[in-house]
Amino acid sequence: MSKNFSAYSTQSDSSLATLCRRGDDSAFDELVRRYLGKIGFMARRYSVQGYEHNDFIQEGLLGLLSACKSYDDSSTVSFKSYMSVVVERRFISIIRRMNTKKTVPDSALVQIDGLSEQLEDNAQTPEELIMDKEQLASVQLRLKSLLSDLEYQTLMLYASGLSYRAIASRLGKSESSVDNALQRVRRKARGLY
Repeated sequence: MSKNFSAYSTQSDSSLATLCRRGDDSAFDELVRRYLGKIGFMARRYSVQGYEHNDFIQEGLLGLLSACKSYDDSSTVSFKSYMSVVVERRFISIIRRMNTKKTVPDSALVQIDGLSEQLEDNAQTPEELIMDKEQLASVQLRLKSLLSDLEYQTLMLYASGLSYRAIASRLGKSESSVDNALQRVRRKARGLY
């Protein structure tokens, strides 16, 4: 780390991004310290065959660096929000690249769990982690009661990273039935929030 680590811990994200853009590695280290948990949380929501969780975290850190270099200090958008969008788009790009040989519509890349709004920040204490798990369990229970068996099974298989084709094969349904089920899930899940 750096000679002035404590000085960096009091800096705003925006000023750290500016320092990072000027080549200050310690400023980037401080941003990594602040956002590694959030990047890890964001990475958990994505899954694609051939990529492990740590691969997504590394891509997320590259996204953080990219956000530092491209953030506009005069913007009304906070650095945290800007960085989240940059990292999220990087994850989506990975999934698109990995699925180029598959026929997965762009709508499949949209998050359907709705938890990103509810659990925006990663839990940093054990108490917060337990509360987040309880919220997730509560949402899953509500979804299970709200959705048909086919919709719930389709959602769980999709959330585990399977393609439409693999889900259709596993459930003995057509890909269009899988797509329709996920569209209904999205519509019903919006009503929860």
